[in-house]
Amino acid sequence: MKTKEIKKIKDCKGLIGTKPTKNQYTELITEPTIFTVEGKVVAVYDKIGERFAISAKKISVTTKPNQSKRQYSGVPTISSVFGAIPKNGVRSPSCKGTLRNQEEKNNFILITELAKELSENYKKILPENYAKDVECIRNSIEDDYLFDGLPFTTFNANKNQLIKYHIDKGNLQGVMSNVLISRQGVTGGELVFPEYGFALAQQDGFYSIFDGQKEVHGVADCKFVSKEAYRCSFVFYTLEQMKHCAPYLEEMENEKQHYTKKNNNRRKTFGMSKKDFLSGKYNE
Repeated sequence: MKTKEIKKIKDCKGLIGTKPTKNQYTELITEPTIFTVEGKVVAVYDKIGERFAISAKKISVTTKPNQSKRQYSGVPTISSVFGAIPKNGVRSPSCKGTLRNQEEKNNFILITELAKELSENYKKILPENYAKDVECIRNSIEDDYLFDGLPFTTFNANKNQLIKYHIDKGNLQGVMSNVLISRQGVTGGELVFPEYGFALAQQDGFYSIFDGQKEVHGVADCKFVSKEAYRCSFVFYTLEQMKHCAPYLEEMENEKQHYTKKNNNRRKTFGMSKKDFLSGKYNE
């Protein structure tokens, strides 16, 4: 894997909320690369094993569409969230596993396997960063929400979503994200880092590791050239708001009390196993 020294050439905070364009980068990265700043490794672009690339494709083509009517060039966009999510006021009174964990059990198993592989790769390539992230997460988040002990709480499958320039405000500060790409029948869709003047080609089966909170980044336009075309980015990260989650038994009791008050006997979480609670089974 080659190493590339990078440095910021300009401040691009003003681009946040706009679409990336080809004139905002001069170099397209297509090979496995380690990025350094003043000799310190800060990011990685690499390819995952073929078996895992096949798993990513299975999830991409089978994950169920949500109720959103958003489209890109006539192609429906889908965002599937697996793993754990924090409480969200009255709408979601407790921290728990997402409903998608239960509705798409096979995909949840596959995406957890992807998370394991990416975690292992991260540990091998950036051992110091990985150790720092693990320490930060374990000091902030209850282990109950780290599936199989992985340094992520949440996994997103974002299909056909071309996100404008942004920074990842909702992530746990100081912790890197891992992003895996699955695609077919698509041209374009590069991940652009305008402050450094380069873009990642985001080929099928490639993944990147970087601090999405610090770096302005966004996805360039792409063209869908067949009926089966899609571009899916799998994002593995830890949510900042998970810091406020109690152990699962306490959250389970909160869920029970909330729906008891509302006389909603459909939701029976008290006494449920940790596995079922975090799988989203409480929604049955």
